[in-house]
Amino acid sequence: MSLIAEIKRRNVIRVGAAYLALGWITAQVTGTVAPALKLPEWTLPLVVWVGVIGFPFVLVFSWVFELTPEGIKREREVDRSASITHLTARRLDFIVIGLLMLALLLYAADRFGPPRQAQVATPAVTASAASSTGAPQSAPSTATAVHDKSIAVLPFVNMSGDSGNEYFSDGISEEILNVLARTPELQVAARTSSFAFKGSNQDIPQIARELRVRMVLEGSVRKQEDRVRITAQLIDAKTGFHVWSQAYDRKLADIFEIQDEIARAIGDELKVRIGGNEGFGSSARGTANLEAYDAYLRGLALWQERRAQPLWDAIALFEQAVRADPEFAQAYAGLALVYAVLPDYSTRLGYRESYKRGTNAALLGLALDPTQPEAYAVLATVNKFNKGQRATSYALYRRAIALRPSFATAHQWLGTELMSGGDLSAGVDSSARAATLDPRSRVIAQKTLWC
Repeated sequence: MSLIAEIKRRNVIRVGAAYLALGWITAQVTGTVAPALKLPEWTLPLVVWVGVIGFPFVLVFSWVFELTPEGIKREREVDRSASITHLTARRLDFIVIGLLMLALLLYAADRFGPPRQAQVATPAVTASAASSTGAPQSAPSTATAVHDKSIAVLPFVNMSGDSGNEYFSDGISEEILNVLARTPELQVAARTSSFAFKGSNQDIPQIARELRVRMVLEGSVRKQEDRVRITAQLIDAKTGFHVWSQAYDRKLADIFEIQDEIARAIGDELKVRIGGNEGFGSSARGTANLEAYDAYLRGLALWQERRAQPLWDAIALFEQAVRADPEFAQAYAGLALVYAVLPDYSTRLGYRESYKRGTNAALLGLALDPTQPEAYAVLATVNKFNKGQRATSYALYRRAIALRPSFATAHQWLGTELMSGGDLSAGVDSSARAATLDPRSRVIAQKTLWC
């Protein structure tokens, strides 16, 4: 009897497949529940390593022993009759098939189900990590320390009386956040984390503690026909006092100007220069076309959902935005971001074609505005298909981070790239920086736990 036939007869392959399926399910469940139960960061790596170490022992065990209707016996004690062997094989087949089906169901629920928020406690990046990723050198060195010049922009409340305008008030908040995030001196909580508190009844100090920031910006938006009223207030979570507040009544065509005014007012209060360089975040970088801007905000809201159909809908809206204003650089950058992640959530478009479209959109956006950090991050991501050009990806990621130091996604993607390139220390540091900036991001939390 050949070795392969003997392995099959002793059910080594079936047992190995069942073990791998069960191990994958265990890792997925652990990765999901660990943040919710506030388990230590090493919980998931420990589970994975135990599974890896146990795999060869399981194979040896399945060779020496066989599963029979009477229980587990040494191979030499087993009745060699065909009926028992057939019964044992059938039982193992059912076990393997059941485990594989459960694994597929968990994968489908995780990939295509509604996104869930995760909260992890991650140490702040060290000074050496900040240097390697382009992050500010002044980041605190402990998980409990809070940077004096740190801020979270909460989603502005929609006061229009129409839930259909929710995307607009969210978009205003995100645009202000993006302007602030371009400032090297500021540590800005990412959108995923700050927007997790939308509709929350938690008080500002509690929110600030969870996001590890000193300042919190909140406000409201009332949109009516071609007019908009925006109120904003900056709160020092350490003292609980309002530092600054202002109301703006303008035409919708002045929306970018209002965003810049709010950002500059915050910069004045925090004694930092918003944008780092002249022109960053100015209305010239956006669009004066209200139809284009409206479609852009809708697309931005859908991109954040990270699910198949919303991503396809976001593509349609970003394309509508660039049709309305072919020089709207931000819309091209949004389109590039969608194509960069689309194949992970949808099978309708392969990686190569999706990355090709993402590259084209990113290059168009950069041709119109070379200060778009999203475009650089996308170009770095799609560059993975170009073998031997890892240094190019590193440079593109760091350019994106230099333009927006609080760009959590760029830190996360750079961390993944560094680790896949063998630089584990810098990769872990970059991933930790991403988790510090976006502590409630489920995607970043999973990456960090695997580190």
